[in-house]
Amino acid sequence: MKFSIRCIALVFFFSFFNMESSFSQQLNSKKSKLALDSLDRKITQWQKDLNIPNVAISIIENNKVIDTKVYGSLSNGDPAPHNMVFDVASLTKVIFSTLVLKLVDQGKWKLDEPLADYFIDPEVASDPYSKKINTRDILSHQSGFDNWRWMNSTGKLKFNFEPGTKFNYSGEGMEYLRSAIEKKFNKPLSTLADSLLFRPLGMADTKHQWDGRANFERYAKMYDADGVEIRKTDYSIQTSAAVGLTTTIDDLSKFAIEVLQGAHLSKPLYNEMVRIQSVINPNLKQGLGWRVINDLPNKEYALQHGGNDPGVAAIIVLLPKSKRGVIVLTNADNGLIMCNNIVRSTFPEGAEIIHKAFKSTKLDEVPSTIQLSDSILKNYEGHYKREDGADVIVTLKQHGLVLRMAGIPLLNLLPQTSERFFLMDLDAKVFFSKNNDGSVDSVSIQDGGNIIKCMKVSH
Repeated sequence: MKFSIRCIALVFFFSFFNMESSFSQQLNSKKSKLALDSLDRKITQWQKDLNIPNVAISIIENNKVIDTKVYGSLSNGDPAPHNMVFDVASLTKVIFSTLVLKLVDQGKWKLDEPLADYFIDPEVASDPYSKKINTRDILSHQSGFDNWRWMNSTGKLKFNFEPGTKFNYSGEGMEYLRSAIEKKFNKPLSTLADSLLFRPLGMADTKHQWDGRANFERYAKMYDADGVEIRKTDYSIQTSAAVGLTTTIDDLSKFAIEVLQGAHLSKPLYNEMVRIQSVINPNLKQGLGWRVINDLPNKEYALQHGGNDPGVAAIIVLLPKSKRGVIVLTNADNGLIMCNNIVRSTFPEGAEIIHKAFKSTKLDEVPSTIQLSDSILKNYEGHYKREDGADVIVTLKQHGLVLRMAGIPLLNLLPQTSERFFLMDLDAKVFFSKNNDGSVDSVSIQDGGNIIKCMKVSH
């Protein structure tokens, strides 16, 4: 009898537990649905506010896509298809890095072998560092190269420091590594990526090279900060390890889940990928390919990378411990703002992730803003010129200043003093200078030790 009562009690307990668990799951599902509906409304409004014709998002939980959508229309007015093709700029780098690590895992390539065994760029052949540089140096952005060789006064490739000694973001390094890999395997990057990464993951719409015509009807054309199309005579894209990959939100979701599940790499190699290889700033570290954001709540860390070019902005954020992720693709100069807004709204720790990804200060060290009257702010309005002749426009909009330069998002200037301003998502500071008569004569944008001074040419 006691045994029967105990059995009945246990059955009742587990039945109640299952009912409670089911109710909890339904409640969480409803909460998630409400959150996604709220985000959907926000994105639609941000599209209008930021002049972004197309946005694609994917939200991942427990290694599964729980929500994905493409917003906006094609240039002919038809609704944007779910397989809309986006250029993802520098997100190309983490795709390429993953391919390289797969080659390492298969024993076909070595992280620390000098690339000189396969390739030396003629422009650095006389530099002894060309015999030292290796794959780890490049994937951790410690190549010693500038971002692009044209940034040097000579326009030629050169080592600015010994490879492996400090961080300096470089697309040129990725291209150097691509040349070495193509030499060894006697195959173009596009062929290697198709066979080792894209086809195995079912990423049929992802290409390192594009003729500018295939599937053009679903291509996300690019737009400036005012929502004006950036027209081109040639939309083709040449193979690059650093920029220009074309893909869809579904394909990138497959890639993101692959990384969350360990990328089919050995555990030691995956740990190398996420380990701190170089330091960008106190908040942001560099792994192999991925940027790493540590010290998040619940001992979580994030893998992050963005992509920005004129008319292109994209971001991937992955949280490997909790198996979550978000991907955002856009086709406009203001897309960076959209990407950051969505990440903030998707994760409880989203605001901290974006702050650490773009700011070197502590979260509680963001400067306080002051209120300035429109009459004061109007003094700063006007047309400025950079030293290279590029236009810089400062306008008053909704009681705040907005700075515009071609190829970058509209920058909302937040007043720290009556003459000094800062940006919410970037470390750069902006300050205005005045003549002896009190009239504004220039605006300067300071990012670290670099200062771009722009002279005022008209009101």
